[in-house]
Amino acid sequence: MGALAWCSRQMPYIDADSGRFYYRHWAAEQPRAAVIFLHGFGENISLYHRLAFTLNAAGFDFWAVDQLGHGLSPGERGDFGPISHSAGLAEALTALAEEATPDIPLVLQGHSFGAAVAISILLDSPQRYAAGVLSGAPLVPVPELLNSDSSFELDLAILSADPFYLDALENDPLGFADADSHALARALDTIWDSLGTELPTLAVPTLAVHGAVDAIAPVGAVRAYAEQIEPLEVVEFPGARHDILNETVHREVAAAIVAFLDRVLG
Repeated sequence: MGALAWCSRQMPYIDADSGRFYYRHWAAEQPRAAVIFLHGFGENISLYHRLAFTLNAAGFDFWAVDQLGHGLSPGERGDFGPISHSAGLAEALTALAEEATPDIPLVLQGHSFGAAVAISILLDSPQRYAAGVLSGAPLVPVPELLNSDSSFELDLAILSADPFYLDALENDPLGFADADSHALARALDTIWDSLGTELPTLAVPTLAVHGAVDAIAPVGAVRAYAEQIEPLEVVEFPGARHDILNETVHREVAAAIVAFLDRVLG
């Protein structure tokens, strides 16, 4: 992995040149596929227990890692580093999944910034994963991010209407809704610059679940791409906001993901 050389024996951390990255494996009793998950800005993997348990019940292992600048992992708050760093973490996590459960299909899933990274990986390595799942995918530039002078702060009310999730965000000492926007914009720019020409080459069956009133990554861009790209399909949820995996409709969203994986993986 080059700069992200790792050691699988020192759980629950991935050891990298840039530090030790906390990860978690939610294990299904008899896994039929392994889902590799990348979270979004300001988040950490503790926010995804509900999704993990639902996927476990459907027979899917769930692997997630706190990315650079997030959760229990090192780094400046909110700074994911270059896309290659997140991609390296995804590959390290994928290797752990392969070691734990050889010979089962691999699925790459990402939310928000993690979805942008997932798209990049699926385009670069179409044979690595059997399927992809995206949520809140920012397929076009985010005006609030690009127009910010240096700071970027999210209003929690535009993320979700789920009171339990909002309470978790407000009281999570590892979570945050503000950070320097320059690093985030730089990382996303590397994807936005080429996405228009590269995304039509997507070959991996990919589901995008998206809130119809997502104010950060409007669903229109995802819908337009899905109409043109056969392997990409979108399921919209009326009234749902950006953090669709932790919205009031999170059960319906998880059910849509399970149904997609059942159909694609067989």
